[in-house]
Amino acid sequence: MNDLTRYQLLAKAKVPPAAKLLYSYLMDRAGGRHGCVLLSGKKLALEVGLSPSTVRRNLHRLQLIGLIRITARYSEGEGIRLTNQITFR
Repeated sequence: MNDLTRYQLLAKAKVPPAAKLLYSYLMDRAGGRHGCVLLSGKKLALEVGLSPSTVRRNLHRLQLIGLIRITARYSEGEGIRLTNQITFR
């Protein structure tokens, strides 16, 4: 997806500006729409300058409207929770 297409998609999305910022940042970090991101909400919040609760809320919004999918990950054997995997739809 080129930048113009992304901007047009985000202009039509009925989400707050913080959600649009997160979507653009994650897409850049993933290297495009076919990539995925392994990043904790806390680290994402630090990198974009938002609070962790704002990041969680807006990631949930992006998932609800179908722009991303958030998948919980766990370590093999121990079952320890790892960072979520965020993929684009």
